[in-house]
Amino acid sequence: MTNPSEMLRQGRGEEVWRKYCGFLDLGLDNFMGIQERLLMEQLQLVAGSELGRILMGSDPPQSVAEFRRRVRLTTYEDYAAYLDAQREDVLVEKPVAWAHTSGRSGRFKWVPYSRRTFTKIGEGILTAVILATARERGEVRLAPDDVLVWNVAARPYISGYAALSLAELFQLRYVPRVEEMEQMSFQERIEAGFQQGLRTGIDVIGSISSVLVKVGERFAEGANGRGLSRSMLHPAVLYRLGRGWVRSRLAGRPMLPKDLWQVKGLIAGGTDTAIYRQQLIDYWGVEPFEAYGCTEAAAAMAVQAWSGEGMYFLPDACFLEFVPEEEWSRWRNDPDHIPQTVLLDEVKMGERYEIVITNFHGGPFLRYRLHDLVRFVSVRDDLLGIDLPSMVFAGRDADLIDLAGFSGLIDEKLVWQAIVNAQIPHVDWAIRKELLGLHAGLHLYIEVTNGASPGQVAQSVHQELQVLNPFYGDLVKFLGVRPLQVTLLRPGTFTHYMNERQAAGADLAHLKPPHMNAPEAVIANLLRSSEAMVHQDNGRG
Repeated sequence: MTNPSEMLRQGRGEEVWRKYCGFLDLGLDNFMGIQERLLMEQLQLVAGSELGRILMGSDPPQSVAEFRRRVRLTTYEDYAAYLDAQREDVLVEKPVAWAHTSGRSGRFKWVPYSRRTFTKIGEGILTAVILATARERGEVRLAPDDVLVWNVAARPYISGYAALSLAELFQLRYVPRVEEMEQMSFQERIEAGFQQGLRTGIDVIGSISSVLVKVGERFAEGANGRGLSRSMLHPAVLYRLGRGWVRSRLAGRPMLPKDLWQVKGLIAGGTDTAIYRQQLIDYWGVEPFEAYGCTEAAAAMAVQAWSGEGMYFLPDACFLEFVPEEEWSRWRNDPDHIPQTVLLDEVKMGERYEIVITNFHGGPFLRYRLHDLVRFVSVRDDLLGIDLPSMVFAGRDADLIDLAGFSGLIDEKLVWQAIVNAQIPHVDWAIRKELLGLHAGLHLYIEVTNGASPGQVAQSVHQELQVLNPFYGDLVKFLGVRPLQVTLLRPGTFTHYMNERQAAGADLAHLKPPHMNAPEAVIANLLRSSEAMVHQDNGRG
């Protein structure tokens, strides 16, 4: 079959769009039909494996209803004895790769990828890149040999395998090259991408939102690209810098990334993408595009369309079920409760759900709880003509903080939005529920950059939380107190913390402390790092 790069060279962009983005033209009935057909194929496959027989017996269910009735919800603990040991003999197909998650629970979760699964990873990423660069339905602006800066974690994370799978599927020019990226640290990859991009240009960027914001801030503060190009005297670099300087002077402001690069598409990851959306547009000159996926699904599960709010699930990524908020809330209070699920054609706008997936293409996971939460923002988009529900990522169920039982669940996105709305310049933060006097409250540990006092930060964030979460405001009225305490961390605290973690051999995903519900040991290390900054300053004095 002709690959998509060749199809575009032949002027067959309409076919490429139809193959990779045509799911957006499906009605919900057709979407559910694809889900059911692929699930039945998966169950027949998995029934022939030892792991499949352990989970559902040797007689596979013959319908979606029977599958949901007979097969219980699972977690990684149901697979750990086999996947931790990378037992290939219990799987449907021999893996070509093993990926691992960031290990939020204190250890990695290992996931096998068959050849078919590996190929599907690239197809999902190509869908995301095409949509990220499109401005209207049917438009394929992506072109062979476009320059891609891919600032994400390397193998064995799924983002590293995604780079390799996409490289097999579509002819892009990676900056730096994939084989070079594999040998670099995350920081080196970021710097190399933008340094080389000064010479090659940049068409598409895949990165973490906070990284893109930091790069933009460096320019806005007057870096003007000099730090990235001091040793680069190539004529193409000098021309790009000169053109960027002229653009910025005509606009009457410091040089920004958008003055140097006319980026077609910006794929931004992280829960803060929506919060920093306007800053990303201001710095990079293009609307950030969001996609959602995970290691266990081995796919980009949901992507944005060319315009509009929310992300749309891909029908062939995995079989989808959703645990309604009241069900997982009940489970949180009673671990013996077995949550009930709904399907995509049963979700309600404005409500939050936990995602449950079943792999397609021979993957191992059946009715697997991701513990990721999404909130549906529409059941269809009449403006775009998309007859599918759209959602936004709402966080992890383990990252939720519930104050006093009726305050509403506080998630990472809410706290981050409150800090941003309060206009508090900061490096990073962590928050958790603690006993503050007689009542449980929120304790925010934050490294600010503007010299604000703890009281000022607490008052500003407190006011924003009341605006963003009415239940928090109800708690304030009921208790007659401000359930928020702030501890300011010294400048350099988070850098010191991460340097210590790196020196101790911590993996990339574990260098930064978690924003939500950080354990006692992490908070103690942050406070110790803050104290180290005090002694460092005294030493200078």
